[in-house]
Amino acid sequence: MEDLNDIYFFASVVQHGGFSAAARVIGVEKTRLSRRIAALEKQLGVRLLQRTTRALALTEAGQRFFDRCVATVEGAQAAYNSVAELRKEPAGVVRLSSPVFLAQKCLAYSLPTYMMANPRVSVFLEPTDRTVSVIEERFDIAIRAKPMIEDAGLIAKTLRHSQRVLVASPAFLERYGHPESPAELPKFSAAASSDDTFEGGARWILTSLDSHTQHVEFKPRLVTSDLRVRLQAAIHGIGIALLPEQVVFAPLQERIIERVLPEWSGAKNILHLVYPTPRGMLPSVRALIDYLLIHVPAWLHENSI
Repeated sequence: MEDLNDIYFFASVVQHGGFSAAARVIGVEKTRLSRRIAALEKQLGVRLLQRTTRALALTEAGQRFFDRCVATVEGAQAAYNSVAELRKEPAGVVRLSSPVFLAQKCLAYSLPTYMMANPRVSVFLEPTDRTVSVIEERFDIAIRAKPMIEDAGLIAKTLRHSQRVLVASPAFLERYGHPESPAELPKFSAAASSDDTFEGGARWILTSLDSHTQHVEFKPRLVTSDLRVRLQAAIHGIGIALLPEQVVFAPLQERIIERVLPEWSGAKNILHLVYPTPRGMLPSVRALIDYLLIHVPAWLHENSI
């Protein structure tokens, strides 16, 4: 592609009626404008302007070229203006990824408040429990519940620690009894996360209130990465499940499940807010990051055991 500055210079000379006037308006020396237009004519192999000491007129080729130049310059200016508009105030589309449970229980109720306060912002929310690639999939923000992988291109802000607790239905415990220690857990039916499985079984790493650690290996009856499925399995008496405290908070309050071995808990999840480095960040993205940093930890705290 040829130098687009020459197109801008040529259009400016025509629009302002001469080299001197164009030089004053766009802030480019008259001699430079003259040289650039002469070079453009040489490159095209035609004369674009008829010059005299008193007047300047377009040739037929010059008129045709000018018509296209105006559209090009206006299109380029519109492109700059569209970005400048985004930088004035929160506006445009913000792409956000979140774990499914958090999207359903927290963001579904908190995002509308942000959007009402920022009427020119649209939000694309993808609820997913997989770890999205923020850069490659063009997400502006991602909330992650899994351990962070070092990435020089990303910033990670801790939202809150979340412990995992053992739960089961009252009917299940009444029928099969209460385990007295982690060592007894393999005797009970269980629902496990696919992240806790290995070939031939599953493993929970539990920590007591006095910081003792115990590894429990067992054969799960149900394996799934979906928190809601494991919760429903516990509620319906399929077995014991190890779930984040925010997932079990409401069912515990309603007494449709009970804590199992309440002095023991699983490894803590750390929820992170992840986004690309803030250089050149749009106000819409910054505003949503600031909003989430306040409202998500508040919801997590309210739903902690």
